[in-house]
Amino acid sequence: MKLAIVDDESVYRSQIANLIDSVCGREDVSCFLYSDGSELIRSFENGFSLDAIFLDIEMKDVDGMTAARKVREYSKDIPIIFLTSHTELAMDGYEVDAFRFLSKPVNEVKLKETLADLEKKLKVDEKIVLRKDGEEIINSVSDLIYVEAANNCVRFRFKGDAVELRMKFADALKMVDGVSRDFFKIHRSYYVNLAHVKKLSATEVILDDKEVLPVARSAASEAKKSLLEFIRRNSR
Repeated sequence: MKLAIVDDESVYRSQIANLIDSVCGREDVSCFLYSDGSELIRSFENGFSLDAIFLDIEMKDVDGMTAARKVREYSKDIPIIFLTSHTELAMDGYEVDAFRFLSKPVNEVKLKETLADLEKKLKVDEKIVLRKDGEEIINSVSDLIYVEAANNCVRFRFKGDAVELRMKFADALKMVDGVSRDFFKIHRSYYVNLAHVKKLSATEVILDDKEVLPVARSAASEAKKSLLEFIRRNSR
């Protein structure tokens, strides 16, 4: 995740960035620090993309609420987490569809909860774009059940639909990995979304639509570990 932290007090910017690093790890999250709302707005004007914004409401130049209104002109969906020392100001945040409100100084437990909810929201909203016959087919990655190698083609199996493309299986896996870390290669021909696994054995996996796929003997042990890690990660 790419997160913006916007606060005109450097001590709070550093505190939140350090807390996020300790909770998520530097490999999973990149924090971009801004000293006021105008810096944040300039980054949007320059086309910089972010996954979410931690935004102080009270700032001397461009305050958080003004910055949030401007951000909404560029993105209707980006989650905004307001930071405030005065909770009575939080009510104004509903005007710009705030995702959360955190009191300053930020409590680590509350921050963990917010980051977990944020990760789940972003995961649901992630899209996978397939290009076929000159058209773009867009689906939520959460709806992708598995990817299958089929002769010289790759079959993307979604809920209630499937898209077949002529491409390398390895390239398809790279595409999926670019938007989600919830897939596992259970077999040389199958890359499965762990969110759709209902039952896993040493020889097969049963999906939530009752479809059964084979599990390679060499992949069974790691598949179990990956499924348990997925469950742990998503039950925070």
